[in-house]
Amino acid sequence: MIPVIYKKPNFLDTLKYVLEKDDAAIVDTNMMGTSPHQFNEQFLSNKYTNKAVKRQCAHLIIAIAHRLDYHEHLSDSQYSYVAREYLKDMGYLPAYESLHATSQFVAVRHYDRNHEHLHIIASRIRLDGSLVNDSYDYFNSQVSTRRIAAQLGLEVTPTTNEAVASRLKQEYGITALTSPNRSKSIRAVNSKHKTLTSKEIIRSAIREAIIDSPTISAFIQRLEENNIGVLPKMRGNELLGFTYIHNDVKIAGYQVYKPYSWNKLQSKYGLTFDHQRDRGKLQQAKTNAISRINKTISSQTEYDTVDKPTSGSTGDRGGATDDSSNLEVGTNILKNSYTDERLTIMPILESKVWLQFLPQRRRKYRSRRSQNNPKNSHFP
Repeated sequence: MIPVIYKKPNFLDTLKYVLEKDDAAIVDTNMMGTSPHQFNEQFLSNKYTNKAVKRQCAHLIIAIAHRLDYHEHLSDSQYSYVAREYLKDMGYLPAYESLHATSQFVAVRHYDRNHEHLHIIASRIRLDGSLVNDSYDYFNSQVSTRRIAAQLGLEVTPTTNEAVASRLKQEYGITALTSPNRSKSIRAVNSKHKTLTSKEIIRSAIREAIIDSPTISAFIQRLEENNIGVLPKMRGNELLGFTYIHNDVKIAGYQVYKPYSWNKLQSKYGLTFDHQRDRGKLQQAKTNAISRINKTISSQTEYDTVDKPTSGSTGDRGGATDDSSNLEVGTNILKNSYTDERLTIMPILESKVWLQFLPQRRRKYRSRRSQNNPKNSHFP
């Protein structure tokens, strides 16, 4: 099972989308009626008991496994069980009768998109006016759906969160595999733009590079072949980790994916490091990475310092502009011989350049002050 959570400011549009599908079937509800408008009136009757809540509508989606060689199916009564158990885990229904007030909800089964899935539309405001606590709701939904899947004998979907797998094991004795492949959100699936982010590209390249527990030299070589720069961080002869570079994006290993931190790459994936063996490759990787960064800085500096005429500039008929429009900004480019392992980019701005970016009023004030008092002519 894969859960998705949306929180919206109104109910009617969501109710129409869910209930007006040709294959829609209501499997459970604690409300009266069958049409979107009937349900909407009941949701609205409770909406104003807590006016501080801006997004009252919770649209919860649960999809079961569907692949070419594997397909799961649940009956309407089983979907009703899934809906109520999930709502209890998420705080919309009381775990025990009369313990807390309930939230209004309607659960609808769909068969579109070539696989079964369940839509639950619920009010985040309970009937007593209290608000459903949504702290850690995405984490709790991951645990809940895997618990329910195990109870029904369905496939327990791998998770990208080791904390989810740990809680399932400790509290329910359920084993869930962990995977670095994060499932795409519905927004990502339906998006017209399918371009992967730099973070996703780096994660995929690392996953392929560590498949056979390589040496550090082989690991770096494989990433560079995939256009991923690798900047090692050293303390003497000790390797502390890596920063990965793709285009103009620089990301530390643990930020790409926590199991890809340097400690996990060694302990979990078996990467080996020997300073004598890998020293040459590390130095080469460092040089290549710094070169990539310098090229990015140079291109950005060139773009930022292009002369751009403004409405306040004056020029003659030949196109010559005021001298202040031709000022240059100097930048210290990274050197291979820097003393600190941390990268620093220090812009050096001439006083005239800094003065150019001051607000117009402040420049006039300082100009008048310099005229009145020659001692302040060097100001700022």
